[in-house]
Amino acid sequence: MDKRIVLVARYYSIEPLGILYLAGLVRQIKGWECKVVLVNEFDFEPLYQTVRDWKPDIVGFQIWTGYHLQAFRACDAVRLMGVPVVIGGPHATYFDKECAHHADWVVKGSGFGALAKILQGSMPRVIHFDKKGREDPFPPPDRDIVYRAYPEIGASPIKSMFASVGCPFTCTYCYAPAFNEMHGGFKLTMRPVEGLINEARAIQEHWPLQMVYFQDDIFGYDRKWLEEFAQRWKREIGVPFHCQIRLELTRHDVGDRRLDLFREAGCTGISLAIESGNAFLRDRVLFRHMPGHLIEEGCKKIMDRGMTLRTEQILAVPFSNTETDLATLALNSRINPTMVWTSILAPYGGTDMGTIVSNFGFYTGNNDDLSEKFFDRSILRHPAGGPRDIEPIVEKLGVPLSAPPHKQPLLLLRAVRVAGSIFDVVDEKGDKLGTIEHLDDRGNDRYCTDSVRLQRLFIPLAKMPNAEELGRKILNLGEEEWKWEGIGREITAHLSTMIPETELQRRVHVLADEMHLSSPEELPEPIAQNPHYFCVFPEGGKLAQKVVDEGVFSPSHSTAESLDELGTMSRRHLFHYGLYRIEAGREPIARS
Repeated sequence: MDKRIVLVARYYSIEPLGILYLAGLVRQIKGWECKVVLVNEFDFEPLYQTVRDWKPDIVGFQIWTGYHLQAFRACDAVRLMGVPVVIGGPHATYFDKECAHHADWVVKGSGFGALAKILQGSMPRVIHFDKKGREDPFPPPDRDIVYRAYPEIGASPIKSMFASVGCPFTCTYCYAPAFNEMHGGFKLTMRPVEGLINEARAIQEHWPLQMVYFQDDIFGYDRKWLEEFAQRWKREIGVPFHCQIRLELTRHDVGDRRLDLFREAGCTGISLAIESGNAFLRDRVLFRHMPGHLIEEGCKKIMDRGMTLRTEQILAVPFSNTETDLATLALNSRINPTMVWTSILAPYGGTDMGTIVSNFGFYTGNNDDLSEKFFDRSILRHPAGGPRDIEPIVEKLGVPLSAPPHKQPLLLLRAVRVAGSIFDVVDEKGDKLGTIEHLDDRGNDRYCTDSVRLQRLFIPLAKMPNAEELGRKILNLGEEEWKWEGIGREITAHLSTMIPETELQRRVHVLADEMHLSSPEELPEPIAQNPHYFCVFPEGGKLAQKVVDEGVFSPSHSTAESLDELGTMSRRHLFHYGLYRIEAGREPIARS
């Protein structure tokens, strides 16, 4: 009888791409069969039931930081059931020794070759790392095994693929620099175009496919590869795709050619990170060295070619404050992308960001108290004045932006408490360079609250005129006014100073019409309280109707709960009708 392995990952609305390829590897190994269990929230009972009923020989966990404690408990439970465990994924790659307490095998880095050796019985029960592992070829994925077990994933019109793995950039919040270092430097692992064509054909033959999302960090980085891909993809597959790139890849004539090749190949949209509208934060805290005018120029190049654009940013980073967060909103308002994606920093240990927050006393915890999600309230202690006090200290040192990360000031300086919330900033020798102040409890709580509130409303605010000023007005609302109705009043009052009343009335009438109502007087209360929120979304009437149908503003919900649910619903709606355009829809009322 064949041996059995269960592969375990988190359940998301998109397929677990790494698991699909690992399952494909298992399919290639004679004498093994595989099942996949996707864990919804933290309910591991379906996994335990599968272990009891199917009696696997091995259970393999893909673990992400922020989800690791719950996963470790499940690993321990499976081992107590007599089944050996292998742990792989990002957390195993960067915290292998911690994972070893909960597993029989730990795979650090690429998992294809290591898993094959484990299944073939040639891998001792140790931590495994192969410096050449990233050169392992991708096996054809086994999508059927996941799509049959989770038909809603298979039914999605969007399927994900990898064309390459690797990133040469040094963002402080990312583990890519550590990954490159452990492998002796950056190397882009490219998949042959022929392999992508075959994978896409296999999807077309068995499953719905209207769009492919290439999950590469820097799709199309290799120009020679991109030339071949552009020639073959549209001709042989003919399915539009969305991809992720860096703004640096849009620059100069080479960048223009790259974007033209994207469009010729069938690219309909691009996602890219801006992260902050404040230059100091981009350069010295996030290590994303791109002047504001070049950010706007690169985004314009993409949109001028008819592609949709999603920008990504992070609020509540070290040395940020409400003004820098509002500057990020203002930058996005000027760019006017199809969609803005905004998260709140999680300062993972083992990254350069983890070092910065530790150096300055902004965070003294460890990864165990971090969430895997990126919308949770900031856990940092933030400085008074944002970058006000640290920026002159750093710039006086004269370290060029082109210096390697290990020479960047914020990785070398540290804060030493003098008294209360006052800290001296000292260099490696202990010499004082200046002083910063931490916010007190009340001030820190206010900023953390403001960053959450801004994040929840970032998408519609970025689409409104004078967005920065509107954001400031909304954040200044008192607790009694911080309700859906109060937010709606502030938005309407703001718009009325710049837009004729007749136009605002027209928008509300069109919204009512899209909801199949005879007049604005019939608008359901939550929609009537804040109608202009919905007017900046494509098919705004459909979004408003869904909000009503699903009881988003039920009296039993707090304002925070309602805004959380509304934010999730708004993002998914915008993906469908705006970014990916899976279904044709009416333009936003505010633009019609």
